[in-house]
Amino acid sequence: MKKRLWSITALLVIALAYVALVAIPEEAIYNTQRSAITSTPAAVGLAFEDFVVSPGDSELQLAGWWMPAENARATLVFIHGGGSNRTSSYFGSLAFYRAMVDQGISLAVVDLRNHGDSGDDGHGLQFGRTERYDAAAAINWARHRHPDLPLFAMGISMGGATLVQAAYHGAELDGLILLDSLLDTHDTFKQGAFVATGLPPALFAASAWAATQFYGLPGAGEQALERAAGLDIPILAIQDPDDPVTRARYSRELAERNPRVTLWLAPAIDLQHPDLAWKKRWGTHVSAFLFYPRETVAQIVAFIDALSR
Repeated sequence: MKKRLWSITALLVIALAYVALVAIPEEAIYNTQRSAITSTPAAVGLAFEDFVVSPGDSELQLAGWWMPAENARATLVFIHGGGSNRTSSYFGSLAFYRAMVDQGISLAVVDLRNHGDSGDDGHGLQFGRTERYDAAAAINWARHRHPDLPLFAMGISMGGATLVQAAYHGAELDGLILLDSLLDTHDTFKQGAFVATGLPPALFAASAWAATQFYGLPGAGEQALERAAGLDIPILAIQDPDDPVTRARYSRELAERNPRVTLWLAPAIDLQHPDLAWKKRWGTHVSAFLFYPRETVAQIVAFIDALSR
């Protein structure tokens, strides 16, 4: 009887270890459903051009839009979050593009690899480790399109981590804007698993560890927080105070560690607001522009103007 009990216990431990160290990381990294492009900037009255770039590490084709502003005073490269694309409804991308162009800021936006209409590299979400090549390609394209204009880049959620990695590896920018940026790999993995399942984040600690040890996600000194802390470019960090996925404590830590970071905590959003219901457990993640468009745009424009004089 005892031998049988030990056998059952051993099998249970093996099964739990497999789920924690293999099944959950693989599900989170490789099985993110690709969101389709369902609209274009024309839906908000913007003239645009399609363009295609290839990242420096592969021959992937990355689909993008160029939205020129009349008498533009700056160019902004925009990078979406993980599991999203150029038309992210979670952020309100198309309305944001309209707001930026109305402010005299031209935009170049792309679908990251494994997203939207861009190619697939078979490696899934990498929290900026591989996607940085895509951001660098978009930045280089925008730089050549208007070499006379100041060039900025903005990333939301995983897009923020992607741009941090790109800047760390030499992408040249006049300024960087991070909105609810993925900064801490382990915490974001655990919080994202909570959002997906409703189970306590602590249950996914082993899976988060496995994701960095065995599946390539940036850990330790390679993660976005550590690399952003050492960047010597102006950074505007916009942070929702109650974001359940990319939590505010890491944006605060970044601002404390890097004197070139300006932190703007967006006004709090009522967590019971009916307009949040459709987001479910994603809550207020990347919602600053949706709820406070005027204030969010004002912060971004002031940051760009201060560095464009």
